[in-house]
Amino acid sequence: MINQGTGRNVGVELTVEKFFNKGYYFLATGSLFDSKYEGSDGIERNTAFNNRAVGNLLFGKEFNWGAEDQHRFTIDTKLTSAGGRYFTPVDLEASRINEIEIRDEANAYSKQFDPYFRWDVKFGVKLNSTKRKFAQAFYFDIQNVTNNQNIFSQNYNRQTNEVNDVYQIGFFPNFMYRVEF
Repeated sequence: MINQGTGRNVGVELTVEKFFNKGYYFLATGSLFDSKYEGSDGIERNTAFNNRAVGNLLFGKEFNWGAEDQHRFTIDTKLTSAGGRYFTPVDLEASRINEIEIRDEANAYSKQFDPYFRWDVKFGVKLNSTKRKFAQAFYFDIQNVTNNQNIFSQNYNRQTNEVNDVYQIGFFPNFMYRVEF
């Protein structure tokens, strides 16, 4: 390895935030960018992180209830969208011959996954005791509500001699219970 390459990252980012106050919060972020590198071979390529755009929207609302407004009902949601990540493709023929995954380094970061999208929603109830320093909370967290199939990577499978997509988490409901004292 010889460290004779260069890298270049340019872009702009915007964040708008309303801190939690009066029972709700809001956050919106957006980034537009370009990320390239030039290796010692003199060829400029995309970096693995050059998905060119990322956006996030978060919103949460809290409702008080109970005899002394001591209990809370909450709803939180988050939307994330990003351009597809670049990756180095598997050299299928070389991988089959050598029976191990081999990447096509001559075409480093030349392929791009589909854009990423995910929507999460969480509902919660927090019951606060008026007599003791004790609270219990119940949450129902639904991750990837739309069950969008976001690709994490592509890998060579030695058993099938094929390249398989590896996906990130799909639709995932999660129940949580928390005790605070």
